[in-house]
Amino acid sequence: MSIRNNLKDFFQEMNTLLTSNEFIEQHRVNNSAFSRTRKLAFTDIIHFLLTLPQKSLSVSLGE
Repeated sequence: MSIRNNLKDFFQEMNTLLTSNEFIEQHRVNNSAFSRTRKLAFTDIIHFLLTLPQKSLSVSLGE
């Protein structure tokens, strides 16, 4: 399996994990945690940090 396929699988698994209700409930500090809608969702921030953008910040956030 190529590195590209491994990374694709990794990001798909991370996305599944981060958006699962079980994961959110397990890591929720209180009932109001993770309840607000933000411009950058938690999963978007995690993906952004994991990809370590090679472009400028504004270009990377726009993708």
